This record gives sequence, C-alpha cells and structure tokens, in this order.
Amino acid sequence: MNRSLFTLPSGFDRDLKLLLFSMASRRIVMGFLMIVRAIYFYLLGFNKIEVGLLLSIATFVSAIHHITFGMLSDRYSRKPFLILGGIFATLRLVIFALSSDFWMLALGQGIGAMGEGAGAGQPVVSGYIADKVGTRDRVSIFSTLAITNAIAATIGSSVAGLPQLFQRIFNTDLVSAHIPLYIIGAAFTLLSLALITPIKEVAPEREEKEEGYERRSFRVKNSEVILKLSLVRATSGLGWGLIESLLTLYFFIRFSVGSDVLGPIYAIARLATIFTYLLIPFIVSRIGEVGTIVWSRLISAAVTTAFALTDWYPLAVALLMVFRVTLSFTMPIRQSFAISLVDPEEISTAIGISNFARMGVRSIAPTLAGYMFEAISLSVPFLSGAVLLAANGLLYHAYFRPRKD
Repeated sequence: MNRSLFTLPSGFDRDLKLLLFSMASRRIVMGFLMIVRAIYFYLLGFNKIEVGLLLSIATFVSAIHHITFGMLSDRYSRKPFLILGGIFATLRLVIFALSSDFWMLALGQGIGAMGEGAGAGQPVVSGYIADKVGTRDRVSIFSTLAITNAIAATIGSSVAGLPQLFQRIFNTDLVSAHIPLYIIGAAFTLLSLALITPIKEVAPEREEKEEGYERRSFRVKNSEVILKLSLVRATSGLGWGLIESLLTLYFFIRFSVGSDVLGPIYAIARLATIFTYLLIPFIVSRIGEVGTIVWSRLISAAVTTAFALTDWYPLAVALLMVFRVTLSFTMPIRQSFAISLVDPEEISTAIGISNFARMGVRSIAPTLAGYMFEAISLSVPFLSGAVLLAANGLLYHAYFRPRKD
C-alpha cells in the first residue's frame, strides 16, 4: 500500500491523464485571471458598474455554454466540445493582449466564457469522466483532478503579480505590463488544446450493452431531480458570485493592495485546500456527502459575514483564506454527488442544466455587486452572499439528505 505520492489512483488511463494535464494548463491561466481581471479593468478607467458588467457578460455566456455544450455532448460526443473550449479560451487572451476597448474586452469575455471548461464540474468534462470511469472510482478521480487543479491554480495565483515585475523590468505603465501576462496565458491555453487533441472518444458502457438504447436524444427522464439540483445550484451561484466576482477589487479599493499582494494570498489558500482534500474520505464517512456540503456552506456563510464586518486588514486576509478553503473543499464531493443523481446518458445534460441555472443567476452578480459598491456599501455584496450560501446549505439538506426508512 506504499503508493508513491505521484502515482495516480486506479481509473486513470492515457486519455484521463491527458485530460488532467490539459485542465491543469487551463487552470493556471484561470488562477491569475481571477485575481488580475477586475483590477485590470478598473485600471483601464472603467467604473465599478462597468467592471461588474464586463464580468457579468462572461458569466452569462458561460451559462449558455454549459447547457448547450452539455446537451450537445450527450447527443453527439464529448471531444469536439473539449477542443472548442481550448480554442475559445485562447482567443480571449489574444483579445486582452491586443485591445483595451470596452466592447472588444466584452467580446473577449464572451468568447473566453465559451472555453472555461477548466474544471471537472464542467458538463462535458463530467460526462467524459462518467463515460470512462465506473461509479466506484469516480470520487478518487474527481478528488485527484481537484488536487491537480488546485496545484495549477496555486501556480497561476502565484504569478498574478507578474505585471508589477514587468512594469519595473520594461519601465512601462501598469496597464501595459499586463500584456505579457496575457501572452503567457495564451501559450498555456494552446498547450491545453494540444494535450486534449489526442484523447479518444468513448461511448458510455450502457450504450454498448442495452439493445435499442439511443444516445442521440434530448429526452430528459430525471427532470424532477435536475430541477431540484438546478434550484440548489442557483442559490450557490448567486451567493458565490456576489462574494467572489469583485473580491480582488474590494481589496484594491478598501486596503490598497494589488495583484502582487493578492496573488500569494490566493496561492496559499489554494495550497491549503489541497491538504483538506485528503480529509474528504474521513469526513464523508462520518457525516455523508450531503452533510459535508451543508456544513461547508454554513461555515462559509459565517466566515463571509465576519469578513464583511472587519476593517482590520490582517483579519480580512485570514478570513478570505478560510472562506476559500471551506467553500472549495467540497468541490469534488459535489461533483461526484451530482453525477450520481441521474442516469449515465443524461449526466452532461443534468450538469449543463444545473450549471446554466447557477451561472444564469450568477451572471447578474458582478453588475449587482458593482452597483452595491458604487451606491450602497462595499460590505453589502458579501453580507447578501452569506445569506444565500446559508440558504444553499439548507436546500441541500431539504432536498438530498438521506431519508430514514
């Protein structure tokens, strides 16, 4: 049982290894984009509402992407949509590097949102994993992907301060110093595309064994479960969106710290999350998947409330790190749980529809948070998000807790 630290668990064949490294390459890019993007738009001279609107565009298009790519991949195949994601992700960074015009950035945001398949929770990725791996191995697969994605995001967060370094090296303004970072990001997304291209398409096991089974159908059998999952994910989407979308801008405005400071903070939080993933089997064995998700949401809500009310920078940083760890901790659990709720041939559809509900309502969050920043208070988006996270935990308990016979 002395398995090497670098040995992947059972279930990882050549294709899943390529998928893992492809996703990690994209996650590096998302690691620094989530930190620098809002601050960069603000440095360009856009006000808080315009910054929120640019982020909302990406979230709304991403919602459309989730449901269309999910359903189409169930009907046809997974690989073409994985490849398209890599192409779209690359185009966004090229646009960022070439233009600072609001409408061009909006176009880049929209195009890039069609390529944010950098996580195992994405409908096409989840469907591909379900096609390849049996139920017994899925939790370990999702946990491993979560760990590698967290490592990649840690690397990405760590380099978020490169614009400040480029500013000194090239003796340029801070806005122009972001361009080399976007070029580096484009190179990583191209690497992701190169890694995903050789993988083989696979048919679900059920398709091979059941006579008369048709994959090419949009018929939805698990509609009630999908509706409940969508409602639950909608509350988390709006809550998380209000908290996370302008979080780096909040630190920039309230505490005068930029991506060079926030990058290491986010990286440390990501690194801490990796170690918490090792606790998943122990915690799930004690309180179950649903119980773990519920408690994570309630703790996250409490931490967010405290964060919104503090004026002390060191405490704000500590609470930020605790919040990111507690909320990210349940990601592989939620992903594995979600695909267990429906039949195999509807996994991508279910994930796509529930992601559409989550991202659809989340698309209004950045603009709403920007308005709250501008017109009400910097704290209001976080307090509102905390209420929604608590409600999300209660809905998980109401809909999906194990029923006693």
